[in-house]
Amino acid sequence: MRTTIFTKVRYGCLVMAVFMASVWMTSAAPLGIVKGRIIDQTKHPVEFATAALLNAKTNQLVTGSVSNEKGEFLIEKVPVGEYKLAVSMMGYQKVETESFSLADKNHLVVDKQIVLNESTHQLAEATVTARRKFIEQKADKMVINPDASITTSSDNVFDILKQLPGVSVDNNDNISLKGKQGVIVMIDDKPTYLSADQLANLLKGMQGKNVERIEIIENPSARYDAEGNSGIINIKTKHNKAPGFNGNVFGGLSLGSKLGENGGIDLSMHTGKINLYGNYSFYEWRGWNSMDAVRQFMTGSNQGAYQQIYSYSRYHGNAHNFKIGADYNMTKNQVLSVMFRGSTGFNDVMGHTENAFADANHQVDSTMFTKLSINNHWQNYTYNANYKWDIDTTGQSLTIDADYAQFFYNATNDQNSYYLNAADINLNRNFSMAGLQKSTIDILTAKVDYVYPISKAITIESGVKTSFVTNDGSTNFNIDDPTGTIWSSALKLHDRFIYNENINAAYVSGRGQFGKTSVQLGLRVENTNSKGNSESMNQIDSEHYTNLFPSLFLQHAFNENNQLGFSYSYRIGRPSYDMLNPFIWMLDPYTYQQGNPFLKPQYTNALGLNYTYKGKWITAIGYNYTSDLFTQVLAQNDQTNVIYQTDQNLSKSIDFNASETTQLDIAKWWHFNATAIGMYKRVISNAAGATTFTRWSYSGNMSNTFTLPKDWSMELSGQYQSEQLWGNFTLLPQYQVNLGIQKQLMNNKATLKLSVDDLFNTNKGGAIAKYGDVNMNVMNHWDSRKLNISFSYRFGTDNFKTRANRATSSSEEESRSAK
Repeated sequence: MRTTIFTKVRYGCLVMAVFMASVWMTSAAPLGIVKGRIIDQTKHPVEFATAALLNAKTNQLVTGSVSNEKGEFLIEKVPVGEYKLAVSMMGYQKVETESFSLADKNHLVVDKQIVLNESTHQLAEATVTARRKFIEQKADKMVINPDASITTSSDNVFDILKQLPGVSVDNNDNISLKGKQGVIVMIDDKPTYLSADQLANLLKGMQGKNVERIEIIENPSARYDAEGNSGIINIKTKHNKAPGFNGNVFGGLSLGSKLGENGGIDLSMHTGKINLYGNYSFYEWRGWNSMDAVRQFMTGSNQGAYQQIYSYSRYHGNAHNFKIGADYNMTKNQVLSVMFRGSTGFNDVMGHTENAFADANHQVDSTMFTKLSINNHWQNYTYNANYKWDIDTTGQSLTIDADYAQFFYNATNDQNSYYLNAADINLNRNFSMAGLQKSTIDILTAKVDYVYPISKAITIESGVKTSFVTNDGSTNFNIDDPTGTIWSSALKLHDRFIYNENINAAYVSGRGQFGKTSVQLGLRVENTNSKGNSESMNQIDSEHYTNLFPSLFLQHAFNENNQLGFSYSYRIGRPSYDMLNPFIWMLDPYTYQQGNPFLKPQYTNALGLNYTYKGKWITAIGYNYTSDLFTQVLAQNDQTNVIYQTDQNLSKSIDFNASETTQLDIAKWWHFNATAIGMYKRVISNAAGATTFTRWSYSGNMSNTFTLPKDWSMELSGQYQSEQLWGNFTLLPQYQVNLGIQKQLMNNKATLKLSVDDLFNTNKGGAIAKYGDVNMNVMNHWDSRKLNISFSYRFGTDNFKTRANRATSSSEEESRSAK
């Protein structure tokens, strides 16, 4: 039984009372401030570098800090005395500054700029340069650096996600994390506003070479929206960071059964107080998909009979992505920014399907042949304004952020079929179906965040947010079935579904550093108000509810080589907008999808434990308990041979996972990283004929990077995923091996890459559903083996950074938008 809101209020009050008591007990703050900025040889900011403050006489550690994405660090309220800084970062030479003093009559603020040089080792004729790790484990997230991989950086972002530790993608492009559904995908801290198929198309249009890093956040803090039962995947894109006029251009080809192209440009201009930036990229793809499925009828007059389905299709699509923005430095510590970003594209599918019906002895008695044409088009636009005020040097700040987003989507589905009996007599020569689906989504969000450092050890953060969503979708069918053999007159041909949602949120979070232990407590409240109106079904459904979402993070550093972390969060998963629309969308005359307006939110308690040894071995354990789990289910009518897919609350699920990640330098020229994950899932279902599903599964990925003479490098990587439970479905195993080689040119300003995805053409997929009267097996094949070649060239200087990747007010409601 779900905890009542009053119990959560009491729990939240107790949590905050304990935290404030610790604030009260904190000793009086010292006087001085040591701050600065850490950059590399090319004047890029160095993130996550450690700045250790040492006693100048004893050389012993006093305190320290870690640089942010701008390379900035801040050590607050340091006692008067003589000090020096020791700055270190994996892959760079350690830097130790000359001693300096903090004195009452001298100065109480020391500001340093520190340049780190890459560490190099000479090996025969080869120069081995330390590089960023492909995987980095932080206190609250795992960071993936695609640039550290030759093969990954050559892929589109959708294919990159499939290769990340613990990430899997099912046959309908739904993304899960360590076997858990409900993951939220964000771009530059902004949710992506899209349903599964739209998101897949968008990410296919983004290139890995445009990605700075990918953050996997399994247990987000109270500052993040509570949406997302299995966490967040945040894709941080690149942008130029240099003064003056600078940029980067790139282009590439991808060859499978057909040729695909990509290219783009990234520019920036820094003039005085104004920073201007913009980028554009395009990606054109072509390929094929096929499906083999067998469905057995378990009850009714057709008991023992089969439906055998074979489909083959070719697809062609492209996407154009763009972003422009400006930062105006009003004063030294106040910045006003505006940004506009968008994406347009299409994906066209042409194919055919054969539906053969056979008796229990597999003798075919009738077959339906269908030609189909599917066309998807989309336009997404987001307007953002942001104001940031760094109030003082202690870290006190105020941020105001607002978004307005518009999304336009339309899809057509045209089918022509004829139906033959066992004697090849045409029972329905002229059946045709034309479907049109449109949706327009408007999203307005605004938020305010305030950070207040109480002392050297304690910082309080709070904020408020509101969002308004309107999703206006329509569906229309034109059916021509002169003999009435296939179409059911009970099915409606037209629908308009209007969905309105308002979410209001507030949060307070406190973090403290007590010796070697850091603590972060958070409490978020969200009030949800929604209404769905299906005009054709004459049905209106409204929801109003308020929830509290506590979170807790602990990390203890036993010493430099051993760190232990613990996390807890309580989160919500709201149904996507299209899940709630009760209208029927026909896929073919025997298959359709239908929404469920009675879907309820699902709630998850998530626990995590991680241990890091020397930054090379990362051990993690996770446990999730989800109540009112909703997922896709199949149901069928054995009298009419029709099967349909819908979403249903399945009672609850239990997820347990354990993972081990290692990153080793086996030799000076050979870097190895790998992740192995074991997962257990138990789903207790109340779907018809289905009770409990359990399964152990595992996955793994590895990468070997070889540094070769004369600026050459090579990579061999691979991924494997065993059978995996997805609600009532079992996903079949998938695996592949990738190979890539890279050459640096033109004084390292240009890069030429050649890679092969799925070298042995083994990456196939499928699913099995067996419960109640459902018994179905599906196998999918696609154009998985591809040869990629790319070239990029950067120009200009490199010491300026725009705010193009700042977080904005966009929230989880955007990731649930309809098709």
